[in-house]
Amino acid sequence: MIFRRKKRKASILDMSPLIDCVLQLLIFFMLSSTFASPKVQIDLPESSISEGSTQNDSIVVTAGLDGSLFVNQAGATLDTLEQLLRTELARSKSGRVVFRGDKGTTYGVFSRVMEVARRAGARKFDLAQSPGGDRRVSDGE
Repeated sequence: MIFRRKKRKASILDMSPLIDCVLQLLIFFMLSSTFASPKVQIDLPESSISEGSTQNDSIVVTAGLDGSLFVNQAGATLDTLEQLLRTELARSKSGRVVFRGDKGTTYGVFSRVMEVARRAGARKFDLAQSPGGDRRVSDGE
């Protein structure tokens, strides 16, 4: 007696829904990363000195040519700067404030920001410079 076995159908996994999901996620992350750019576009001064370590808990104060100030992407004025820095420095372990100012920013703005940062409790005050992104030069500890 001869028994015939039925051939099993080969199971085929349809990859097109998976590919669609991956492509949609890719597009989403590409678009969302373009909107995460800084609010103030500045042209950092150049420096031949490359020193410093990048720390994640640094507080970044950005000064634009139009006189606008930002503390970690949050808008500020010279009047509200000290209070914002106090709250950010309370969360920071290093107590480091990094000043990002355009080449055309006056020395007076830098001086006032540094004075306010010291009053707020900053232990270190650094300057962000280019090339290669944010190179930091310490003001002496």
